[in-house]
Amino acid sequence: MMRLIGVSILASALAACASTEKAAPANPVEAATAASTMADIPPEGLPPQKLGAGECGLFLWGMAAPRKFVFFAEGATAEALVLHEGEPRALSVTDADGEVFGQFFTEMQYLSTDGKWSVNLSLAPGEILEGGQRVDAGRLVTRGADGWETVLPVTGVRACMPG
Repeated sequence: MMRLIGVSILASALAACASTEKAAPANPVEAATAASTMADIPPEGLPPQKLGAGECGLFLWGMAAPRKFVFFAEGATAEALVLHEGEPRALSVTDADGEVFGQFFTEMQYLSTDGKWSVNLSLAPGEILEGGQRVDAGRLVTRGADGWETVLPVTGVRACMPG
């Protein structure tokens, strides 16, 4: 009987803990910092990209929640667009290696237009789709001028418009 009462009390305590809401930060500075940090991040990532007839593009999303559109490259150019520090930034290809992946390669290096930071992109091609191919997994590594690296796991698709 004591065991049954103990289990009932434990179950009630767990239910009470699970149903309580998170309290707002007591410190107003912490609350303001958290709000401004979230406001700096675009909810959808990069703006939508359009491909013309016969053009191909590489579209990548970060795998961390919330998933954002973080990288775009058009196959016919040596340029790309990346979400860097909350802003769309232009990149230029500096090197490409690995296996051919449509109009791209599985290992690509980019440099920012100001030359102060770089992006290394590694991709693992996946299932072939009509007009393209999935990117099962990838890694987007941003290296700043100070040598620090940020690693972002990505997934996406390489797609071509008919034409």
